[in-house]
Amino acid sequence: MKIKGLLLTVTLLLTAWFQIQAAPIDQKKLVGKWEYSAPTAPPNYTSGQVIFTQAGEKLKGQLVIEGQSVDFSSVSIKDDVVSVGIYLESTLINVNFKMVGDALEGKAETPDGPVAVKAVKK
Repeated sequence: MKIKGLLLTVTLLLTAWFQIQAAPIDQKKLVGKWEYSAPTAPPNYTSGQVIFTQAGEKLKGQLVIEGQSVDFSSVSIKDDVVSVGIYLESTLINVNFKMVGDALEGKAETPDGPVAVKAVKK
C-alpha cells in the first residue's frame, strides 16, 4: 500500500513539473532588448539584438545587426513557444524560441539548415 501511495505522489509531482515547464510565455516579459548569439550562423549574423515592443495587445519586434534594423514580419506566442518571422536577404527565416530561465533559446530555420540561437535580456 505504501508503494502505491509513493508512486501516486511521484506521478503527481512529475505531472505538475511538466505543466510548469510548458507554461505559456508572458508577453510582458518579452518586451525589451535582448542580446542574441548564434555562433554557427553566417558571418554578420552571429550576434546582435532582438527588440520586442508591444502595441496594444499586439507584439512586434525587430532584429538589429551592426546598427541596421529589420522589422519582424510576424511575431506570435503559442503556449511556451515564441515564433518570429523575418526576411533576411529576401529569404524568410523562422525562429522558434522557448523561455529557459531568464533566456530565450531556440532555432532559426535557414536555407542552410537549423541554427541555434540564444538571447539574454539586457
